[in-house]
Amino acid sequence: MGRIHEYYHATCLEDAFAKARELGSAAAYVGGGIELVLRRNAEVTTLIDLSQCGLDYVKATPTGIEIGSQTTLTNLSRSSDLQQFAGGSLAYWAGRIAHNNVRDMITIGGVIGRNQPWNDVVPHLVALGAQVLLYDGAERSMLLADYIEAKQAGAIIKSVLLPSENAGASGFMWRFTRTEQDISTLHFSSLIHTDGETVSSANLVFAGRPGHAALYPQLSQELVGKALSHTTFAKLAERAPAVVEVGSDLRATEEYRRELVHAAIVYLEEHMTGVTQ
Repeated sequence: MGRIHEYYHATCLEDAFAKARELGSAAAYVGGGIELVLRRNAEVTTLIDLSQCGLDYVKATPTGIEIGSQTTLTNLSRSSDLQQFAGGSLAYWAGRIAHNNVRDMITIGGVIGRNQPWNDVVPHLVALGAQVLLYDGAERSMLLADYIEAKQAGAIIKSVLLPSENAGASGFMWRFTRTEQDISTLHFSSLIHTDGETVSSANLVFAGRPGHAALYPQLSQELVGKALSHTTFAKLAERAPAVVEVGSDLRATEEYRRELVHAAIVYLEEHMTGVTQ
């Protein structure tokens, strides 16, 4: 790990971006700072602190709920707006992921920027249909699912937008861990819109496979137009283990993760129907 020679307190997005453009690969933005401490690129000699750029907020907008990139998991969990969005799933889990002291440091921009395979926030945001707002001399937005596939080098993550059309849907997360504070052996998130007793649209996301978050539209389509019934979810649970790409690592085998994929759909059925299997 290289030595840090400068810790730069940016005063606004324009200031931060100009400093990063001047230094190139020798600079890195600071979110909560946890990942930089654990896994910092040795080439980085300057850290650009964004804490004075006004990015710690959660606010309702005409198009949805905007979350500033410096917002911590603790503040996410306490947001009344997020407690009402998609059943409050993001607020609920933001208050239960990792240790409470660490939740005071982890920022939403930091977890997106690093996007570790075991991350639980990013896949749930993807399921919720989140957009990421970027600044690279001008503001622009893109789907978070697209951003994590092709990161925009040098761009500052300004905020995340949860679209208003998903506010009334049902958000769900299931993470298989040894303890509540452990990282996920398998992560599953979903967002499901229903029209009465029928599924009208769905997002299904798996992560910790041990790979990164991935949408599975082929599985989502298995639900669209189908009744909220045991038959519907039983068929999905039977098919999903063969579709979701899983592998082995030191924490679990591929075969075990396939069993967890099946279990995730069973828990989704219980959440959507209220009937315990």
